Amino acid sequence: MANGATIVDNRFKTSDLYFSAYLKTAGVPLLTTERNDRKVIFVFERVDGIKDLKREYFNRSAKVPALTFVDEIRSLKSLTYLTREDSI
Repeated sequence: MANGATIVDNRFKTSDLYFSAYLKTAGVPLLTTERNDRKVIFVFERVDGIKDLKREYFNRSAKVPALTFVDEIRSLKSLTYLTREDSI
């Protein structure tokens, strides 16, 4: 998949922080994070409609609550720092 997103073993993986925040806001369960060199990879459950969510996000037609989206960005940034610290 484009934009750094892949599907492996019924899991959807991406390193895009903002797209990950959108997926969380849209209700897609975040399963874990992984570290790949200097990047943090967000691993989501592959749910029905995830391709539609991706298309809507990148076509700028997605609709999610703005404040929830901002909260998820903050939450994922914190998780990113924790993931990086855990691997030192």
